This record gives sequence, C-alpha cells and structure tokens, in this order.
Amino acid sequence: MKIAFVLINHPPADERIWFQEAEILRNSGCEITIVSTQEDTLLLPCVYCFDSVGISKREVIRKIASVLLPVIPDVIICDNPIAVLAARHYKKQVRQAVRIIYDVTEWYPAYNNLRGLSFMRQVIKSFLLTALSFYSALFLSGFIFGEYYKALPFRIFFPWKKHIYLPYYADVDKVKVYPVNDISKKCILLYAGNLTARKGFDAVLNVAKTSAGLFPDISFVLRILSGSPRHDFGELPANIVIQFIPYLPFPAFCEEIGKADICFDLRKINMESTHCLPIKIFYYMAAGRPVIYSDLKAIRREIPEINKFGHLVDPENRGEIISLVSRYIKDGDYYRNSCVAARRLAEEKYDWRKINHRLITFIKGN
Repeated sequence: MKIAFVLINHPPADERIWFQEAEILRNSGCEITIVSTQEDTLLLPCVYCFDSVGISKREVIRKIASVLLPVIPDVIICDNPIAVLAARHYKKQVRQAVRIIYDVTEWYPAYNNLRGLSFMRQVIKSFLLTALSFYSALFLSGFIFGEYYKALPFRIFFPWKKHIYLPYYADVDKVKVYPVNDISKKCILLYAGNLTARKGFDAVLNVAKTSAGLFPDISFVLRILSGSPRHDFGELPANIVIQFIPYLPFPAFCEEIGKADICFDLRKINMESTHCLPIKIFYYMAAGRPVIYSDLKAIRREIPEINKFGHLVDPENRGEIISLVSRYIKDGDYYRNSCVAARRLAEEKYDWRKINHRLITFIKGN
C-alpha cells in the first residue's frame, strides 16, 4: 500500500508524522511519501518540499497534485484543509479510488490565521476559513483526531465519517531517562517554545529569576529550547545562568529534555489555548520530570492523573508557581516521587506503542 502525507502546517520531520505515523506504517509494509510546503531539515528519504511563500493557495494545490501524480498513493493523509483540497484535486485528475484522511491536530482557523486583523476582518476571515474547513471535510474518507476538543466540530457535523482517536503520546523508548538530581544544590528549569508572552515565556523567565532570588545558595539554570531569535533576558540574579539552545531535531530533543529538573509551559489561557492539548507534556512525562503547566481544560480531560507528577496553575499567579518550585526544592522525596510517577504513567498508560496499532487498522482495515 502506498501512503502519501501532504503537509501544509508541518515540516516533514515533525515528531508525530515522521517519527510515529510514517514510521509505524512503513514498518507494517507501506510505502511512504511526504509532500510538504516546509523545509526538510533532516534530508529524509522520499520527501518532496517546495517553498509556498508568495504562491497563491490555488497554485499550492496544483503543485501538490502534480507531485502526487507519479507517486500514485492509495491513501493520502493531510494536515490542513488546503492539503485536503490538493488531495482531492489529485484524485479528480487520476479518476481512481484514493482515500483521503484528515489528521486533525490544530485548530483551523487558529490565532495565527487571524493575527493583526481588525475585529471585523477577524470575524469575516474566521467564517470563511471555517466554511473552507467544513467544505473540505466533504471529500474525506475519514478523520484521525489527536484530541477531544478539536474533534468536536467534525464529530457534530460529520458523524457518519469514519474516525479514530490517536493521542500525542510519546514513544517512551525514544526519550532518554536520566537519574533524578538533588535540586537543592543545582536546579535546571526547562522552557521549550516560542519566546513570546502569549506562549508564556515571560512568565517562565520571571519565575526563574524569582526562584533564584529566593534561593541564593542554589545554582539555577534556565534552559531554553527555541527556534525563535534570541532576545534580551534583562538583569539576572548572580546565581542563574540562561542556556539558549536553538532548534533541535527530534532525536536530539528527546535526549535533551531529561537533563532538566522541572519543565514549564505557562501559556496565556484563552478560548483557543485551553482547548489545545500541548504535545510536549507527554515527552516531559516520558523523561520522568515534573511539570508546571497552565490550567488548560484539554490537559485536565486528557491527563486526569496530572497531579501525580505535576501541577496546573493560573499562569498569572506567580506566587502559587513560586511556591510549587520551592516545594520541589525543599522536599526531596516529593520531587523524586513526582519524577518516578511521571515515567511510570508514561510507560503504563501514555505510551505511543500502546495505541499505534489503531493507525494500522484504520489505514489498512478500511
């Protein structure tokens, strides 16, 4: 069976696509091809990329369809409504049975689609993009849903379409586990993501500085994994060092995160973010590290055991967050138990290997 991934929002080396879905399907005997409008940083095999900047959506659709013509896929897995329309355009050209699947992992439209527009233009564009999303769904053979809330609109309006739930669990074997450190001597805090206030970086930086001020005898490190341009971090306490690590390929990311002691994501809570399940939380869990995250509805629903290895907080309540960091530092047993519980949960319940058979059955069995 030939399977093509058509990607608009994701690079070919995306952890869910290349290192999970494509890998398990390839291991089951499928031929995999990836077409993406983003750069292939790892020079992967059977990957075709092109730059879509400055190209109309209509031309992007035609370009993708032309790349698919010599591939002749049996199944096309798409990450975006434009990708779905490109797959449909290809299907009309070849006039043969091709199944089109939409792997829903992001809101469409999302904040990034509406950023910088006036309120009225946001309303109009949101309506048009939502209509486009539902229109493209008419041509689908089925859905792959990464989480509950993003599935709801399609489950409501297209209940007859076949679907599976395939959460963002980490493959625990890919994530390196390190010994639990004594953080009463040195404490490494981790933030991975864009360096914006909306994503919570300013809040994490503030927590790191305040924690260092409260514990002057402890050496602190704020480790930042980000593809964003480095910026001024302001005045720092003498006992804290900031380590800025640019974009890491997925295998290096899996090896790096376990070197930290506490992992943070303090993104601002809004209608979009609270209904989005952050993928990295499963990798921090697999690394055996406690987390302090914004109190998102999606996390509470998908990970009901979150309090066994971490905390959900109001990202604006700095006092609460500092007190949680202080507890981890002062209570070594509590910190170690949180680390052990995180890894155990990942191994026993939130492991990609426990659910990847669903994808094979869905693709091959329909």
